[in-house]
Amino acid sequence: MPLDDVAEPRDWRPPDGGLEDADRDRAVRLAVFALPAKYREALILFYILDMDLAKAAQSLGLPEGTVKARLFRGREILRTKLPRILAGPRLKEAL
Repeated sequence: MPLDDVAEPRDWRPPDGGLEDADRDRAVRLAVFALPAKYREALILFYILDMDLAKAAQSLGLPEGTVKARLFRGREILRTKLPRILAGPRLKEAL
């Protein structure tokens, strides 16, 4: 059968089901849940629950500027910790 007659796959995920992506997502989730509560809450409301800044601030009972600062600081903490988590053997143990 010529390759031109073979239909393109509808699912572009890798044949392994995207396990690397799943591992990365799990590592990010673990890292987020390991953050201090004030950063974790802001990140979850904004990124996971998809609240806008005003709604997240209202939900937390904080000014928007404080929430912005917590989002920034939370991302900075994740930026420094995630490469070590993803590279280390602890990820395999945690999964």
